Amino acid sequence: MGKRQEIKNKQQQKIRKQQLTALIIILVMALIISGFVILQSLKPVGEIKTLEIRNHPQVNEMTMGNPDAPIIVEEFSDFQCVACFRFWQNSEPEFIDKYVATGKVYFKYAPFSFIGEESFQAAEAAYCANEKGMFWDYHDMLFSNWTGENTGNFNNLRLIAFATSIGLDEKEFKSCLNSNKYDSEVKQGIVYGNQNGVNATPSFLVNGQLVYSDALFSTIDSLLAE
Repeated sequence: MGKRQEIKNKQQQKIRKQQLTALIIILVMALIISGFVILQSLKPVGEIKTLEIRNHPQVNEMTMGNPDAPIIVEEFSDFQCVACFRFWQNSEPEFIDKYVATGKVYFKYAPFSFIGEESFQAAEAAYCANEKGMFWDYHDMLFSNWTGENTGNFNNLRLIAFATSIGLDEKEFKSCLNSNKYDSEVKQGIVYGNQNGVNATPSFLVNGQLVYSDALFSTIDSLLAE
């Protein structure tokens, strides 16, 4: 074998070695990524509290009650907001029983998702549940499992688990959530709230008058007395 051929063979061996090394690196990286994805899918979702059935009279998508009621109340709320959670926990049942179920108030819910990414994700998930006529049950699941603001609680795994726990199809819900199909609706919710003077949650439009939760009942009573 001549010197030139020997040099050429060594160069070819070097190239093959480099190609093999690159291939091994690519395979290792692929295995690492696949392993990470699998681990994420196996990651426990944590405790999921069972939905407690609440009174939801005359539900129609994200509204509740008689559309011909003399008073319209629209709530602007963030699913992560502590004050929103407290209103849902302490005041909403009485509000629904006293005003909505009796035909005095037509209640509308408007997501105002401003606290963080999890607020946005939770609102998108609520819109996905709304597709199947289960907005209010999902709304209650989110607040039933509330743990604070930006705690990692409203990650996709848990949002999907909330859905399946109330009987929604996991595959369909996951597809809806991962598609971000309601991205524009959630963003528009913030614009809509700002247009109505909302700068905190929960805020309520009562026949066009913006009030906070501490004045909600008294404002409705005053309008009913007119």
